[in-house]
Amino acid sequence: QFHSAQGAGGLGYGFPAAIGGAVGLETLGKPGRVLAVSGDGSSMYSISELATAKQHNIPVTWLIVDDGGYGILREYMVGAFGKATATELARPDFVKLAEAFGVPATRVAPEDVGDALKAGFAADGPNVVVVETLLKMFGPTHVGD
Repeated sequence: QFHSAQGAGGLGYGFPAAIGGAVGLETLGKPGRVLAVSGDGSSMYSISELATAKQHNIPVTWLIVDDGGYGILREYMVGAFGKATATELARPDFVKLAEAFGVPATRVAPEDVGDALKAGFAADGPNVVVVETLLKMFGPTHVGD
């Protein structure tokens, strides 16, 4: 199944929700790995949840798309005002952060994301895949003309 929280996704909801989804599947007797996809800005809201995932060996893979800032806000500002301000972030090393929690992590090029996710899905417990890339965001779906 695919669930998306576009409105709340940018607030760090994705990874904790994926943890809850994996626990819910286990509770229902349908264990399975859950994939969370977050930007680097969003991931900073919930990075500490790696401790929970590790402590309980939760089968969740977290794909962090690292574009150095709040990409969706950057795109909205450029579209509306012609430039973006205050959307760039100090760039932590997400691989080292995950490893500090005891969670395996890897950094890959965009063309290697598929293979990294396959490996992550075959692993036991939580893991993190980081890809440094700039995504083309979607247009606003909730803002009037």
